[in-house]
Amino acid sequence: MDEHDPLFYATQYTISDLKTIARTQRVQELSSLSLPEIDEIVHKIARHAPAGNVPGAILSGLLRLPQRIPPADMVRRDITLLFKGVEQTLLDKAVYSAFYATPAAILGTYQNLLKLAGKDPDQSFPEGIWQFYIDYALRDDTARHTCETHGFDTTLSQHKIQLAPVDRVAAWAMAAASCLHQYYDLLENEWRERVYIYVLQELTADRPDAAHFKRMYRLWDGKRPYARHHDAQPHENYPAYRRRKFDEFLATAMDGLPKPLKAEWATRIQEAEQQDLAAYQRQMSIRSYLEPGVYGEVRKPVPLESAHIGLIHQGRYYLLPICVGNSTSPVDVAAMRTRIATLMTYPAENPPAQLQKLTYVRRAAMPEIRTQLPEVLNNELDGLRLAPIWINTDRRSRHLPLSAIRQGERAVGDHPLTIFDTGETFVFDLSHIYFDGVWGVALAEILTNEALAWAVHLDGLPPAQPGQKRPYSPALHLHPADHQRLEAAPQVAMEASAETQSVDMSAILSLRELFKRRNDLLELTVNDLLILYRAIHAVIYRPSPELVQMLERLRQEDPEARDAVASALVAISPDSERNPAILVPVDASKRSPRDRVYPMTFGGGVVSLEYISLHQKALAALNTYERASRNREHAYNQFEKVQKEYMAMLAGFGAGLFAYKQRAAAGESMSMTTIRLLANLPVPMQRFLDRIPAQFDVLNDMLKGREVFSNVGQVASTSSLTRFMTAKDDNEKKELVWGLMTDADQIMRITLRDFRPHVRLLTAVGRPDLCLFIAADLLESYAASLNQYVRDVQRIAGAQFKQRGLFSRG
Repeated sequence: MDEHDPLFYATQYTISDLKTIARTQRVQELSSLSLPEIDEIVHKIARHAPAGNVPGAILSGLLRLPQRIPPADMVRRDITLLFKGVEQTLLDKAVYSAFYATPAAILGTYQNLLKLAGKDPDQSFPEGIWQFYIDYALRDDTARHTCETHGFDTTLSQHKIQLAPVDRVAAWAMAAASCLHQYYDLLENEWRERVYIYVLQELTADRPDAAHFKRMYRLWDGKRPYARHHDAQPHENYPAYRRRKFDEFLATAMDGLPKPLKAEWATRIQEAEQQDLAAYQRQMSIRSYLEPGVYGEVRKPVPLESAHIGLIHQGRYYLLPICVGNSTSPVDVAAMRTRIATLMTYPAENPPAQLQKLTYVRRAAMPEIRTQLPEVLNNELDGLRLAPIWINTDRRSRHLPLSAIRQGERAVGDHPLTIFDTGETFVFDLSHIYFDGVWGVALAEILTNEALAWAVHLDGLPPAQPGQKRPYSPALHLHPADHQRLEAAPQVAMEASAETQSVDMSAILSLRELFKRRNDLLELTVNDLLILYRAIHAVIYRPSPELVQMLERLRQEDPEARDAVASALVAISPDSERNPAILVPVDASKRSPRDRVYPMTFGGGVVSLEYISLHQKALAALNTYERASRNREHAYNQFEKVQKEYMAMLAGFGAGLFAYKQRAAAGESMSMTTIRLLANLPVPMQRFLDRIPAQFDVLNDMLKGREVFSNVGQVASTSSLTRFMTAKDDNEKKELVWGLMTDADQIMRITLRDFRPHVRLLTAVGRPDLCLFIAADLLESYAASLNQYVRDVQRIAGAQFKQRGLFSRG
């Protein structure tokens, strides 16, 4: 590195300053680290956060702290100081943002400072490192999950119920209000179900029937109700009903266990509830709003008695209280219905609001933008924060992609959830700070069923009548100067989106069954196959001739579009070296609900050309055998050798991913001897298993992944969920974001969000249609060639020797 480079100077200055403190006897005593280990950490800190004397000052403060766990306010203050220190030390903004403006690097630096000070890095983040990370790194409008349900309209149609427009809105307003009142109970159920089962699994791990208890959560997945059913007791709300059903399920499962074991289980559960439950409810509560700072978000509670439901109707915003007066008593349905009838009959006189431009601004820029807006508007925007849930009644076609549906009016991004009505389905837009994918889609199903219950109730009532007083509707007027400020502010990444349901799910399931019959060690999940093939497809993808022709034509016809076309051609060009680092969210909540998610990075280079070559070699050998008219047994023997090698490689890939996911979910390290589950693996798979680190590093994995691959899996058989689109973190290195869901009819739908540089450039020259075409071409190519790959592997795995139409051996 050039010693005149400002980055080199900043790094060396940080090392020099930090060493004066880190190499003291006190640090060695508190941290139990050797001098070489201390020096290694110092250099790592300087590489990731060259912040001058700031890391040293933070370390000094931590050393003066008597307790092992720093206060939460101190942690946030120190993190902010690190951000500022790097920014001020690296005056070159391009260098700063390109290399160091990543929350993962800053949080990793702080963890290392905690180690030097002898503090507990894990306990210093009482809500878990993932929650702390997303408060800083998944803030922008692109960091939201979106999903869709059809159950409300489908069920009403089946029962020939036609709701009045007022009652359609009232059903959802009451469902949202009930959700806010019951949210702590909903979270308690989520916590209990995970912790109760996990503790039971720990206590039964050495019993002969341990395997049964290992399957308990999956068994509960198949029984968990998402609505009150016919056996619900009078006045038993949904959380109480679900709690009772779980307790009955658990009692049956634990029947016959020894009394001492049950007593130990009860003791551990009581301790966990006292220590962790209330904190988890506060962490995950949506009765709050987001206060944007320059570097992160702060979740601010909204008292229940102050909470509202937000309604967007004909472009105008309305706030409807969910409590009676200043109490915490729930508003009754008659009052809610009257308010909605009033605003729909006598809409506010202010013109429709246009707040979308505020959602396009990066959250880091919002504090400064808000200081430039008129006081009246700022006060009105603050008022919107009283509504954790907004319902947009202005219908958008269900045939649009989820990314387009969510572009309707949706407040300004301070709230957890927006619900959109398409007339046939409902779409839920969920902040990742509050919702992981699985919890988000679960709540969407719960809300849909609750709204349906209210719809049935409302259908039997006389028509709603408007009242005398219309609900409060802020004007939210943006002046031309405000529009200019918003357009000039830093913007979120532009995206193009595509969706498909072309994947042959039945063929994938058939292949998995074939694997099981062939060899118990061939354990690849549906998601394993999808990830494996994404890595293969990244290498073999070739754009359609039509797409290439369209780009070449644009380059010839519009000189101003040449840079955009060049960027697009790079994005779609064949590249045998391209093998993406794919970030796969793994559910960490079953072991520790507060931890929520562990990001597992499926590193580039794992699926090599050697792997692809082996697939092609096996296919060619099979074709040779099937065409052979002579020496068929010899041809089969040649194929069988390659077949066994290929199946061993697939088995090793599945075993490696299983070990990786198990460790991620458990949050612990694992020896390499435990990971090597299969003997005589091919060399490429040995290299893959060797790459699995001895220790997990959440923040490092977040830095590496260039694609996100989030599969919420197969929904419950009674679910009406249809589509899912996952969130993208604010890191510009995340270029492709894949969201997958399989519905109750076993139809898999994939949503692809494309954030590559050409999207912004082509949009700037007036060709967003080409961005959509490029995304669709990639996605449809993936789906079609995945189907072909599954058919080919099925042929390879299922091939047996035939002589004159008879099986002579298996």
